[in-house]
Amino acid sequence: MGIAEDWKDLMFDLSCLSKQVAKRRFKKSIKYGWGGLCGYCRCNRATTLDHIKPKSRGGSSLRSNLLPACLECNHSKGTEAWLVWFQRQTFYNETAKELIEEWITNKRFIEEELGDGCINDRTEICPNQSKVRSIKDEPTSLGKDCLATA
Repeated sequence: MGIAEDWKDLMFDLSCLSKQVAKRRFKKSIKYGWGGLCGYCRCNRATTLDHIKPKSRGGSSLRSNLLPACLECNHSKGTEAWLVWFQRQTFYNETAKELIEEWITNKRFIEEELGDGCINDRTEICPNQSKVRSIKDEPTSLGKDCLATA
């Protein structure tokens, strides 16, 4: 399915998934993406979604523009630019800033979908014969419920 950028992306079977349920799942997936914590202060439970670029300034309701936030951070930020506001906070730290920037650019999801060469979670068959271990080292498997060696 890829990245669900908008709640409409989660509407795959309208007879089974209402608009309200799709929105709820969309919002929940964003909150769970941050472990249920506020993306800014990382101390309080995220009870709202903040528009990183406020809608009043042309921001969208796409996934990459929504960040889970506690009520205090969401109200404090208001319509201010997120980075300017964030850098003034006592809980500001560079790692959190980088995580938010990665979220905005969808970096993690793009790497998972397209692959960047760094992470390879697929098993590959190596055609080279090992000098450390050979077929002789494998135990024989005989019996009704045993697999035979290749």
